[in-house]
Order: sequence, then C-alpha cells, then structure tokens
Amino acid sequence: ETEKAILLEQEIKAKEETQRQLEEKMEAEKQSNEERMRQMKEKMDEEMRLQREEAQRAMDSKLREQAALLEKGFQEKADRMSQEMEEFKRQNTEAENNRAREFAELLENSNKRHEESMAMMMKQHSEQMRALQQQMRARPSGGCCI
Repeated sequence: ETEKAILLEQEIKAKEETQRQLEEKMEAEKQSNEERMRQMKEKMDEEMRLQREEAQRAMDSKLREQAALLEKGFQEKADRMSQEMEEFKRQNTEAENNRAREFAELLENSNKRHEESMAMMMKQHSEQMRALQQQMRARPSGGCCI
C-alpha cells in the first residue's frame, strides 16, 4: 500500500508538472500572439502613413502643375488636371480602404487561429485536470499520506 501510495503520488506530481508546463505554454502563446498583433498593427500603420505621404506629394505636384497651367492661360488643361486629381484621390482612398480591409481580415484570421489553438490547449488542460482529480479521488483515504 505504501509503495502504491508513493507511486501514485509520483504520478500525480508528474501530471501536475505537465499541467504547469501546459499553462506556461498557453501563456507564452498568448503573449506571442499579442506581440505579433502589435507588430502587424505597427507595420500597417507605417505603410498607411507612407502611402498617405506619397499621395500628398503626388497631389502637391499636380496642384503646382495645375497652377502653372492656369497662369499660362490653359484653362481646359487645368480642368482636365482637376479631373485627374479627383480620380487620383478616389483611387488613393479606395486603395487605403482595401489595405485596411485586408489588414482587418489578416487580424481576424490570426485571432481565429490563436483562439483555436487556445481552445485546443484548454481542452487538453481540462482533460488533464479531470484525470488528475480522478486519481486524487481514487487514492486510498486511510493509511499513509505522503
């Protein structure tokens, strides 16, 4: 009986250690996912900022060109330039919206994968805890307690 109790205690300690490791793995996974999300957001923000700056430079250039055309009396060309600028603005806005939508989908997919991974680990955690509790209940109540 004493040997059985000792072996059971060792087995329980081993399962508790496995459980502790699983909990650490889950926490590490959570931290890793949060860091990945933060980096993706920073990258997206930087890309959007650069895209806006480039669009602003292009728009400034077109405005200078339009002003020069107006100074020289080319109203028709200046009007065409205005239309081009409006089209450029529309395309730029559409590109920004597309990139934002793509980023949102990327985040959603990443979060979904993370949630699935965490659910699987939680299931393992629950199963291990259930097995551990069953072993604790099956332990002989009388006799040696180590």
